Amino acid sequence: MPSSQGMLFVFDHSDTWQFWMQGMEFPLDIIWFDSNRSVVFSVKGLPTCLASGCPTYSPPVAALYALEVNAGFIAAHNVTVGDTFVFSP
Repeated sequence: MPSSQGMLFVFDHSDTWQFWMQGMEFPLDIIWFDSNRSVVFSVKGLPTCLASGCPTYSPPVAALYALEVNAGFIAAHNVTVGDTFVFSP
């Protein structure tokens, strides 16, 4: 995935949406946002998982959006809880 791109998940309601890395071929960072587009939780450098029984990752509070980006994005951009984002195409 190009470093300037990611995959944005837009859910129909806020919840503690879970993600797993089964079948992924490269590590990711995941950032969860609330309805105000404020970061509520993030995880860095999730390892690939090619077998069954992969661990799941979810925020401790409800989120409306989740953004998957290449591993290292959170550190490179100093993303922290409370930061806000503007999503653009």
